[in-house]
Amino acid sequence: MRKLVLFLVLLLGISSAAVAQDVSTADIFAGYSFFHCADDAAQCNLNGWNAAADLNLNRNWAITVDVSGHYGTYDGEVSDEDFSVKYHTFMVGPKYTFGNSERLRPYIHALYGMSQISQPEPLNLERYFVQVYGGGLDVRVDDRFSIRAGQFEYFGIRRLPNVPRFESNLRFSAGLIIRFGQK
Repeated sequence: MRKLVLFLVLLLGISSAAVAQDVSTADIFAGYSFFHCADDAAQCNLNGWNAAADLNLNRNWAITVDVSGHYGTYDGEVSDEDFSVKYHTFMVGPKYTFGNSERLRPYIHALYGMSQISQPEPLNLERYFVQVYGGGLDVRVDDRFSIRAGQFEYFGIRRLPNVPRFESNLRFSAGLIIRFGQK
């Protein structure tokens, strides 16, 4: 009986240590991003980058800080001219990762922050509140690296106070994740 209790205590200790090792303290993501925007006046398909840092609170919950930049041409329907545009975002919010799989890590998140749209000619700079809802799938390669196979998001942009409307956009991102520390 004593050997059985000792065995169970050792087994429990080893398994809890193994679970603790698969959660990193922080994950840093960097990769390609595609952004589609549409409103009443115009549409755009922009290419760019997306970067995020996840501060992991436990195996399932994290706080995400997300920044991105997208660049391209805005196809104006109001005028015959197309113009170049730069679109940047800075957001923060909670992230929830599903399941206990070591290799596949599906997640959802809700991010809130600011977006900035700039057009070089004439110099025009606009800032708006943005809310993002989406999720994706991370595939673990080893203890240090993962691949973000895909992240799909709905971007809601509140254009206030000068243009009181809500704009709906989409973003797709994929890239590399580097894992730091252990919990």
